[in-house]
Amino acid sequence: MSAHSLISVIAPAFNATAFYDAWLGSIQCQRYPNLEVVLVDDGSTDGLRERAQSGPSFLRYLRQENRGPAAARNAAIAASTGDLIAFLDIDDLWEPGHLNRLASALQAEPDFHMAQGLIRNFLHGDDGRAYFCSLPYRFINLGSFVFRRQVFDECGVFEEGMRFAEDFDLIVRCWERGMRKLDIDELSLLYHRHEANMTSGKSVIEMGVVAIYKRHLDRLRAGKVKPMPERLEVGYSEYIGRSVWPFDEGIREPVCP
Repeated sequence: MSAHSLISVIAPAFNATAFYDAWLGSIQCQRYPNLEVVLVDDGSTDGLRERAQSGPSFLRYLRQENRGPAAARNAAIAASTGDLIAFLDIDDLWEPGHLNRLASALQAEPDFHMAQGLIRNFLHGDDGRAYFCSLPYRFINLGSFVFRRQVFDECGVFEEGMRFAEDFDLIVRCWERGMRKLDIDELSLLYHRHEANMTSGKSVIEMGVVAIYKRHLDRLRAGKVKPMPERLEVGYSEYIGRSVWPFDEGIREPVCP
């Protein structure tokens, strides 16, 4: 892998044009010299096509009928060419330097399959400004990772039958197969909490988490995976990390003071 391996940035979008400018600006502020962005429009009706088709040269726009974020991400992965793969949902943002930090970490540690930074939730106040509403944490959120393409070659892509928690399902499969994760203790992802979040108001059962664990147990019982992958030095709970609940911890720290 070269010093600046090509990174494919993957983004699904459905009626999210209102977030487009901030999302694109966040990618451009990375100042990573070798990237392609694959934006998959999952059947939007809000003019995303026109905005994206006039975007920068590194942006590739694809459109499909509405099939959900898992199918959109899979289409983007299939169309992408980078040695490294990153994800940024169109309503989220990256901390400046995220791509360089994680790509450099993987360059320095060739035995690791993915790198993950920290996450902070943010929201917009009544004054229209963006505020962090949580402390930094590490949990399953694709935007906080950079993956080697090998991960998807060996573990498979996203389960298209899942409308929620397909990222959780992927990371469980990564743990099962011994994909080594390098934790970076710097902020990577600004996770935008707002009323239109797909996960807003959803229970654990509605999110499909119980079904994910059942599939994991079924694979264990069938002998398809070992209880503790031999190549990993950490247990499941450390690998997955911890979420914050509630998403709004009552903190109001300006994102850009």
